[in-house]
Amino acid sequence: MRLVFATNLYPPHILGGYERLCALVRDELVRRGHEVSVLTSDHGTGGVFTGQEAARDRVYRSLRLTHPFDVPADQGLRRARWETSHHNRHVAAELLERVRPDLVFAWSQLRLTLGVARAARDLGIPVAYTFNDEHPLGYAVPPFGGKPRQLARWLLDGVLLRQLTWGGLDLSHAACISRSLRERLVAGGVPVDDARVIYQCVPGEARFVPRDDPGGLHDPARLLFVGQLLPYKGVHTLVHAVVRLLASGRRVRLTVAGAGPADYTAQLKALAAPFAAHIELTGAVPPADLPGLYRQHDVFVFPSLGVEAFGLTFLEAMASGLAVVATTGGGHAEALVDGLNALTFPPEDMPALIAALARVLDDHELRRRVACEGLDMVRRRFTTARYVNELEAFLGDTLHAHRG
Repeated sequence: MRLVFATNLYPPHILGGYERLCALVRDELVRRGHEVSVLTSDHGTGGVFTGQEAARDRVYRSLRLTHPFDVPADQGLRRARWETSHHNRHVAAELLERVRPDLVFAWSQLRLTLGVARAARDLGIPVAYTFNDEHPLGYAVPPFGGKPRQLARWLLDGVLLRQLTWGGLDLSHAACISRSLRERLVAGGVPVDDARVIYQCVPGEARFVPRDDPGGLHDPARLLFVGQLLPYKGVHTLVHAVVRLLASGRRVRLTVAGAGPADYTAQLKALAAPFAAHIELTGAVPPADLPGLYRQHDVFVFPSLGVEAFGLTFLEAMASGLAVVATTGGGHAEALVDGLNALTFPPEDMPALIAALARVLDDHELRRRVACEGLDMVRRRFTTARYVNELEAFLGDTLHAHRG
């Protein structure tokens, strides 16, 4: 197949799992003989398009974002969205006419608008989508309502600025990263009732070699969180729980690896400051250093308060031989089984988190079983080969349906 991947960011410019998975799938499909070009934004380039990278790697950084990722989202920026959509539609049309792909594969369109999808539709090129988070809700057609504000929004976004929504686009070929995500998108007005569920994998799984003693325990015990420092990730719950454990005489250390907004990061640092010998905030850790970081720890904690689409870090921790303690709101609940491959607790329930940590720290057999079952699950169900096989079949089915 001749494919064009459309995505808001592409390595080396990344926010998280979406971009890493996109690059992984692209590389594997190229290895399998497909021709894959990437159309992405100029984020991180200073607005300068480098023809050399395009010629060498088929990566075209000529799209625009509505506003940078270090600027808070504002759905009210309709003019920026309109102008960005117009630009991206024009740029995409030029590339698609030149490359003439069989299919466009859309990854994250967050802050990118739907200009690429509309350009593909204009040219009669089918589009397949992979949805790994809730960003499609931002493009849902607003429902008609009788109240003045509802009517105004329906008229503005649903009629006058329809090109900024999914209106008129074909979403019959979509894949979601979990059943939970699919249900939330449908409930929010995104018509993906029949979307295929394709669970992700551990990017670069060969790098995540399990520690020699899965389920082993250091003294002091080493706890770990990896991820973006955002309030809904619940890291404050974890810090409070560790403070309580320390106060009770437990010998534990916590490493928090990640970056986030200055105000929330400052809040976490203030909580941890009196316990600096036991709680370390490292900031963002380069992807190349993550495998070693995981193996240096015993228990991975995933304390999210929100409904996660799925998650990569708990899979990476399992692949590294760590026991996992986690909440189960969202897609990762489709993989975690309490007492088998993880210990689970309700979101923001600090007593329950403390109890789960005490249990996993005190019970060697439980800790070892949880770590080994998690490792086995990742090796069986979340491999790169399985993930790319399913996406390749999905793309092939999309193309077949279009030609049919």
